[in-house]
Amino acid sequence: MKKMAVFLALLFLLGCSRGNGRSDSNGAVHAAEAPSAKWLKTEIPLAVFRYEVRGYGRASAQGFWQATSTDKDKQLVWPIAVKIECDREAKICREAGASVQLGLLEPELVEYEISSWNSNGVLADDTDKCNRHSLAIDFKTNSVTVTDYPIKKQGDSVCKPLPEAYSYALHGGQLQLYPPAPWDPLEKREGQK
Repeated sequence: MKKMAVFLALLFLLGCSRGNGRSDSNGAVHAAEAPSAKWLKTEIPLAVFRYEVRGYGRASAQGFWQATSTDKDKQLVWPIAVKIECDREAKICREAGASVQLGLLEPELVEYEISSWNSNGVLADDTDKCNRHSLAIDFKTNSVTVTDYPIKKQGDSVCKPLPEAYSYALHGGQLQLYPPAPWDPLEKREGQK
């Protein structure tokens, strides 16, 4: 019992001597001192690029999704940066996205089948098991939106459709986690050689 009390007292004194409020001589910033990172949005006007000649056409835009509703329950759970490219001849729009989900960087590719392409814009749909996603690109207003609609499936217990429609607008610009975390591609996890 005495040995345990002496050991705890020694640990206490050691902790107090290290926590004297001075930083190490090398100027290192410790985790407790580091500012917490936050997502910043840098917005610029969205640009929808379009090229058409003799039935051949391509359209593209990039930025990040933002809910069109101000309702707190209809906001995205995490930030999503995307690039959308549409090919008129192949009748396909592809949305390549990247999001940080609970600290994990996740890629995603969504394909939409083009139902309409004219001088006003592009309409395309993607139907997954439970929901329909409609992509609309408006050449006149330089805007891109996607609306997610629930699909009611009879007798399907696996399908969990959305309770109602959700809509998102593509904003030009970029998302940044600031201050950025350091990246060392050769860093090894603790305990590994």
